Amino acid sequence: MAPHKRTTMLTTATQGTTRGATKGTTRGATGTARGATRVATLGLGGAAVALLPGVGLAAPAPAPQNPADAAKAQISQLYQQAEAATQTYDAAQERINGIQAVLAGQGAEAAALRAKLATLSGGLGRLAAQQYRDSGVDPAVSLMFASHPDSYLAESELVSQNAAEEQRQLRSVNSDQQALTTLDDQAGLELSELRAQQQVLAATRTDIQGRLAEARRELDQLGRAERAKVAAALADGDDGDGLGTTVPAVAPSLGSLLDAVVTEDADEPDGSLDVTRALKAVSAAYAELGKPYVWGATGPADFDCSGLTQHVWAAAGVALPRTSEEQADAGPEVPVDQIEPGDLVVYFSGRTHVGVYVGEGLVIHAPRPGSVVQFANLDSMPINKVVRPTG
Repeated sequence: MAPHKRTTMLTTATQGTTRGATKGTTRGATGTARGATRVATLGLGGAAVALLPGVGLAAPAPAPQNPADAAKAQISQLYQQAEAATQTYDAAQERINGIQAVLAGQGAEAAALRAKLATLSGGLGRLAAQQYRDSGVDPAVSLMFASHPDSYLAESELVSQNAAEEQRQLRSVNSDQQALTTLDDQAGLELSELRAQQQVLAATRTDIQGRLAEARRELDQLGRAERAKVAAALADGDDGDGLGTTVPAVAPSLGSLLDAVVTEDADEPDGSLDVTRALKAVSAAYAELGKPYVWGATGPADFDCSGLTQHVWAAAGVALPRTSEEQADAGPEVPVDQIEPGDLVVYFSGRTHVGVYVGEGLVIHAPRPGSVVQFANLDSMPINKVVRPTG
């Protein structure tokens, strides 16, 4: 990266780190209270609350001093809770998909075993019929009148060996089929449990969306100047929430971002930057700008935050896990001041939001319901960690 761009980026990152540290101290002292406020705000049943991260039991935080601050605080809190619920919902859906795939595989294996069992059973039936037909003849008499006694003895021994082998295989197939039945039962129970969790999370999502709409109605009742102040505060993330970020007035061109990747590669002779992957990731992220945020979506028409980053890195040849929390462990952690284009930026203490760094102090992310894939400043939200995907 060119020196002036590196300086700009590092300054932005440093400001974000300082801001994160300052806010982190305050949040650390009041995190429990905020968790309790979250419970009070949502008013959810115990089952739903238990599935949302960061919920605690403590005295509620003091009420904001004026309507504008109240609207901003409520919207900010609900954005983060909605994002947390979405990631938990996505994780449950991913587990359900996995179980369904396992069940399909087990079904195919069970069908093959049943066919094998039928074949073996038929063979044993024919053998039993043959033995029944021969049961009235003394083996000594059969041997006496056999045209080729040696062949008769060899055939008789082979029949006995085959019967023993078929019986062994039959016992094995029966055992395997019993094991598959047990697995199917266990997977069916887990699938039912996960679907129940999804229903709870869907209800939670609906509740949060309703409360967001209520908060926006309250915002609409404010004066024009107050509305503008609240909107700007949410967009700039002055209290640690950049989920309302708007697209910068002058967004960088894709060409300038890709040129910066190449320049960065030239400035890093140690090969720490995989320039091919970075170019693909940045290009893929840029191509999705303007597409809507949709709960649980992974593209190509719409995305949630982790669905976008998963899609972007798939274009670069890396299969990321589904949720932001899982993606936080999808590669080595990188210090913020060593961030490179293509790196994942995971936000908030619960790792509930993620975007992809594209250079020039910016990330591209899918922010929240009602928004579109857009640029945001690197430090517009509290950074949890920076991850360089591998695979």
